[in-house]
Amino acid sequence: MSNVKQLTELISKMTVIDLSHTLEENMPVVQSHTRYYHTLIDSFETGSIALAYQLLINEHCGTHMDATAHFIQEGHPAHQYMDETPVTQFFGRALTLDFSHYTETDSVQVEEIEAWERENEQIQPGDIVFFYFGWDKYWLPRIVSRQFSKAWPGISGEAAELMVKRGVKVVGCDAIAIDGCTASQAPAHYALLGNGVNIIENLARLNEIIGESYVFVAPLKVKHGSGAPMRALAFK
Repeated sequence: MSNVKQLTELISKMTVIDLSHTLEENMPVVQSHTRYYHTLIDSFETGSIALAYQLLINEHCGTHMDATAHFIQEGHPAHQYMDETPVTQFFGRALTLDFSHYTETDSVQVEEIEAWERENEQIQPGDIVFFYFGWDKYWLPRIVSRQFSKAWPGISGEAAELMVKRGVKVVGCDAIAIDGCTASQAPAHYALLGNGVNIIENLARLNEIIGESYVFVAPLKVKHGSGAPMRALAFK
């Protein structure tokens, strides 16, 4: 049996979970970033044979990946734009750690990750690691609530450095940023991106993939992009 047929047979037996939020107007955004707009350009009512909208979107809107260029300047060995990011960063084994007991001021510490590893398994080089805070419950239109972008938990700079030490290639969370709202100077962003570890933010449904899964993400290939919106799928 060919590799493709073997893969097709295996995938057909797995559950696919969409980890992406729907792009829609008034969705949560980082307060310093531009908002998302979905504008009607042509429609059947105007006599067109097709329906078409124009998207106006920040690179870091919705479920998205940060390119290392988001925080790391040109000349640094880790600096890469989104279009330069190797496609091998977009798929692999994922381990999702449950920190849903966290409050908006909490930050994941090294000792907590090491305790998880002792109880479960060691994080391996090449893994994708997600932190589940349960924050997607606050993903509501801005006109309803701004809690999602107002305050959120994250991981400490030391925890980010541990991820680098473990050799992971991507770190993600279901909050608006990997650095919590109480962090100063974005230590997790600098530790991860500065060592070639991409970041995924605004994930959804991480509660459905606690533990081990296989993840495939597809960020837009943006020339000189500091990041890109994306679709994220997990196979469990």
